[in-house]
Amino acid sequence: MAVDWTKLPSLTALRAFDAAAQAKSFSAAARSLNVTHAAVAQQVRFLEEHLGVQLVERSPRGVSLTIEGRELARSLATGFAAIAEGLQALQERDINRPVRVTTTAYFAEAVIFPKITSFWSTHPEIEVSFSSSDEAVDLVAEGFDLAIRAGEGNWPGLTSRLLVESPTRAFAAPSLVNDPRTNWDEVPWLIPNDSLWEREALTQSGIDTDEIRTVDLGNPSLEIRAGEEGMGLVLESEIDVHARLTGGTLALAPIAITHLSRYFIVTPPWKPRPPVVAFINWLATVVPATSIER
Repeated sequence: MAVDWTKLPSLTALRAFDAAAQAKSFSAAARSLNVTHAAVAQQVRFLEEHLGVQLVERSPRGVSLTIEGRELARSLATGFAAIAEGLQALQERDINRPVRVTTTAYFAEAVIFPKITSFWSTHPEIEVSFSSSDEAVDLVAEGFDLAIRAGEGNWPGLTSRLLVESPTRAFAAPSLVNDPRTNWDEVPWLIPNDSLWEREALTQSGIDTDEIRTVDLGNPSLEIRAGEEGMGLVLESEIDVHARLTGGTLALAPIAITHLSRYFIVTPPWKPRPPVVAFINWLATVVPATSIER
């Protein structure tokens, strides 16, 4: 049955009466609700006027319920208990829900995955699911708990905190970097034709993007792989290619790049759940250790 809220008294009045009915005292009810004695008495009086019946009998020793008061008290006790149980079940289910994280495939592969076992060793009860995307997704609409994004930290309607700064550099296969015959002016850049940040980074570094050769592979992962195979120059933040640098499949090219990548933890505009807070705190401890010194 649908509830006609226009005919119901205020929830404040119902709470005041419920507390008074349980405590048999306006003063005790006031203490449980953290309000004044007068506030409880006023709300109970308002409820009586709204219903047109006397609910309590007042005396110097406290209050006692009338027949109508006892009937209403039983109904409210049942209703409030059902609400409390429903809220508790919802909160417990929400707490146990997996932490959903979205970030780029680069960042997940280079930064998170090599360290994730340390998180699970200290938080075995927390399940984490990852979704890799090079595009910014709608955290609220898609149900994500957090994102790790590169940018300036100004995403409207979301909360962000700086996670790490990492220099953007030019990388290539060691076979090119170690070959003194390499003519870097002739080596193509493996960047998308429609990319903005890469071209801004090159321009900021004094490189004329109209004069360079580019190859659009249509996929960031393919750019890295092609760079490892010696097909061209890769423009990435050091933290994203950390594993490949330490593994020797990529090397720093002798081309000065002055761009700085800033990564942020981005969350919806409400207080994060305890498992989400635990994951964020873990990220803050392991990510700086992965970044390469400038």
